[in-house]
Amino acid sequence: MADLFSPRRDDGRAEWKVIYDYVVGLPYGTSVKHEELAEALETTDKERVYRAVGRCNRQFVQENRARVLGNVRGAGYRVLQPSDYTPTAIGIQRQARRKMSNAVDLMRAAPLNDMTPAQREWAHRVTMVLVDNELRLRSQEQWQKDAERRLAELEHRVGIQSEEYVIDAEPAPIDGR
Repeated sequence: MADLFSPRRDDGRAEWKVIYDYVVGLPYGTSVKHEELAEALETTDKERVYRAVGRCNRQFVQENRARVLGNVRGAGYRVLQPSDYTPTAIGIQRQARRKMSNAVDLMRAAPLNDMTPAQREWAHRVTMVLVDNELRLRSQEQWQKDAERRLAELEHRVGIQSEEYVIDAEPAPIDGR
């Protein structure tokens, strides 16, 4: 068995780099099956494929390359179309909002009476920061909705045909379901 920091592949590439090299030249909308990626990684371990795809996507975003892979339930992935980026980003934002609310709820349920005074103080400070962040997020979202509504009203008054911007819409699933 190789040591912890030895490459898993004979060619020395990281698994995310294998996926990156496989996807970087594909056109928008190209479907890539789980099996194809597992074969490229020479594995049957789905978790390794998931981790490699996630890391590969972070690299594409970091490099500002429009080749991000979106999940297609039960099939694999698809290179996002330009029109898929906004709904996907909104989905990530919604997920983050839920996680923030879950963090606040967890801290509200914390057993303060069973903590030492120092732990209670720290829990209180963490709770205050989380609540503040959640309130700021919700306030910003409401401000954005109001601004978009006012903009649409102004465009309507001056006769400008604009696209409908809906911030709180469910993102269209990539696989059409």
